[in-house]
Amino acid sequence: MRVLTVLLLLAAGCSTAPRVSPAEAYLGALERDDLDTAWSLTSTRYRQQTDRASYVARMSDPAARAAHVARMRAALLDAAPELLDVLPPPAQPAEAVRALVRAARAGDFVVALRWLAASERTRYTQERLARDFQSAPGTELRLSIALAAVERPGETAGNETRWALPGGGAVRVVIEDGSPRVLALE
Repeated sequence: MRVLTVLLLLAAGCSTAPRVSPAEAYLGALERDDLDTAWSLTSTRYRQQTDRASYVARMSDPAARAAHVARMRAALLDAAPELLDVLPPPAQPAEAVRALVRAARAGDFVVALRWLAASERTRYTQERLARDFQSAPGTELRLSIALAAVERPGETAGNETRWALPGGGAVRVVIEDGSPRVLALE
């Protein structure tokens, strides 16, 4: 019995906790509101260029912190998924439409382009997308109609969700690599 106890203690002492990636450690600290740890996990370059008090002030706002974590998880999922242990919650198809409209209204066509389906991204540059959104007549009305449409339940078949529009056509969102992307705001 004594030998078994010693072996169990040795096994427990020799085991190591799973290693958490630096990205997960940083995001986890922010999610726990542990700003001291989060700050310590930022790069030396960042700490040299950013005042700690400014960082803490920005990250002290729970909404800003949650938005930052969500943006970081989405960016890492897109560019470096190997750094994430905790995946961001799957986005709903309607959120892709809302995000595209928000970005277009803000004039951020780099972000708007990211919300388009792959087939649409191959047709557009950010400049062409900006030109189309800014010069097409009735764009603001069409965006408002699309936003109103996605407030209702859509019809999902396979990897596509559609919302019929009152004047014909549809808002269409497809799932690509697990993420919703806007195929059409017809």
